[in-house]
Amino acid sequence: MKRILAGKNIMHIGLGAMALDEYKEVPEETAMKLLQYAVQQGVQLIDTADVYGCGRNETLIGKALTNEQKQNIIIATKAGCTRPGGIGWGTNGKPEHIKQAVKESLQRLGMKKIWLCQLHAPDRNIPIKESLVAFRELQLQGLVEYIGVSNFSPAQVKVAQEVITVASVQNHYNLGYKKDEEDLLPYLTKQKIPFLPYFPLGSGQILRHPELRDIAKHLNLTPSQVALAWITTKWPTAIPIPGTSSKEHLLENIKAAEIILEKEIVEKLDTLW
Repeated sequence: MKRILAGKNIMHIGLGAMALDEYKEVPEETAMKLLQYAVQQGVQLIDTADVYGCGRNETLIGKALTNEQKQNIIIATKAGCTRPGGIGWGTNGKPEHIKQAVKESLQRLGMKKIWLCQLHAPDRNIPIKESLVAFRELQLQGLVEYIGVSNFSPAQVKVAQEVITVASVQNHYNLGYKKDEEDLLPYLTKQKIPFLPYFPLGSGQILRHPELRDIAKHLNLTPSQVALAWITTKWPTAIPIPGTSSKEHLLENIKAAEIILEKEIVEKLDTLW
């Protein structure tokens, strides 16, 4: 089963590469082998950002994949956040920062064009439109093909649509964190805008829920497969990006793309949190 993202028909389970840097640093050789394995197994979306691993994440992807692989899949990156001291998190939506960040991402990734580039988060000190105009200018220069947004509210998405064609919205969403169900997800579904839920497995925490484990056992699936299939069954534009550093978990997650849950199961899962 596939879904449309940034003009490409792709398998609707991607890979969040953040897990290779931000929880515990994975040895470079191991990380590169996982990225190569993911593409070999059919993953067609790898999500990263300029600040993951303070640039290391993009460098890993750039080294791990061939030019042909980079062209055949979507490598989605982000600009607009900062890492004060290499540890903290901040935002910088200034046009000059975004333009420089994207050019540095291109160098690390070893690419001439980023297929999908997203504003990582709104900067409260800079109007969203100003930040997005910078992305649009990069698009006109041929350095970015499609533009998306991340950590946006429904109102902010509508502001973004006044400046760009929003190719994707990437927000925190999973069984235990459903804030976007009220307004954003119905809007994206109606607009046919791809939704890229990050932390779709809740950093693994939701997988310990006893009732989720019971449902998974009854269906002869794993808890992570049920949690991912719950998202993709409910929302027709959703393409989750679970992160992992394990080949076993990667394969487990990919298989969730084949699963459509019965309505009764979805409704039962809705009540767990």
